[in-house]
Amino acid sequence: MGVPNKKLKKLMMITGIALGVYAGFKYLLPLVIPFFLALGLAEGLRPAALWMQKKMSCTWKKKRLELPLGVWGTVLLLGVSLGIGVLFFWAGKKMLQEGRLLLDNLPQFIEEVDRMLSAWCERLELAFQLEKNSAVHIAREMLENLLSYVASRIMPYVMGNSMLWLTAFVHVMIFFVVLFFGTVLALQEGEEIHRYFRQSLFRQEYREMVRILKVVGAAYGKTQLLILMGTIAICTGGLFLMDNPYYGILGVIIGLLDALPFIGTGTVIFPWAALCFVQGNGKKAALLMAIYLLCYLLRQIMESRMMGRDAGLSPFLTLAAVYIGIQLFGIWGVVLGPLYFLILRESIG
Repeated sequence: MGVPNKKLKKLMMITGIALGVYAGFKYLLPLVIPFFLALGLAEGLRPAALWMQKKMSCTWKKKRLELPLGVWGTVLLLGVSLGIGVLFFWAGKKMLQEGRLLLDNLPQFIEEVDRMLSAWCERLELAFQLEKNSAVHIAREMLENLLSYVASRIMPYVMGNSMLWLTAFVHVMIFFVVLFFGTVLALQEGEEIHRYFRQSLFRQEYREMVRILKVVGAAYGKTQLLILMGTIAICTGGLFLMDNPYYGILGVIIGLLDALPFIGTGTVIFPWAALCFVQGNGKKAALLMAIYLLCYLLRQIMESRMMGRDAGLSPFLTLAAVYIGIQLFGIWGVVLGPLYFLILRESIG
């Protein structure tokens, strides 16, 4: 058949790398991800741990006494975990308070919705000269059927998969335990780990992979985290200024929805603003649209500046990578899709 030409060789190389990266993500990554994260956390904590080890050391009988680096790593991890735990406890307490208030006011909301639906149905009856209360009965019957259908679909799933939820909880706890001790051990044995990689036959490949992961972590991971935090802050702050009593729980929910692909803040804000406008509350509708505009500008600016500058990944390519990632890896494709694209692009040069 002859020697393949240069383009065919390039195509075969790209196909091989793409399949290799896909197989690694699909089958190997779930097994090693806590250790990769542990190595990353250890590198991040190393400067602080070294500083603490140096400051807390002493000299006795001309011998320098200092605690192992892993001990200071444990102290740092416990401190960080405590801080995060306090933050989540405070946020959870706030959300529980708002959730309790929401449940207390739920009958009032239902009555308000019923009044709105009745008013709209009466207008519809007058416009089309229908029998009185006919549209109201149809709307209520449709709503009751919808609620019954949702309950019939959700409750068996929740009750029938209780063991799956318990198993998932156990797996999450094991993951964090492995991550914690893996980080401590990686700090303690950092020099030995670096020496192993330097002496490995695949040291060049390791170095290249670390470089790619740094690019991805600095570009995609940091960008999405900052966008998520900024969106939650904008939504929470905006709803607080609007005197909404559920600003905390609604701000977090809208921010998390924005992080999901193909959903965004508009999924909640657009219908909410339209409802306020129909009710004659134009000021509230304008404030909601202002919140959406700020969130949209934040995402566009952050993605175009950070993703485009650090990783060369435009918003369009990011969307395409996320979509393809979801098709290949499920929900984890939101993160793995752009990572897959960047690794493939960096690998083939």
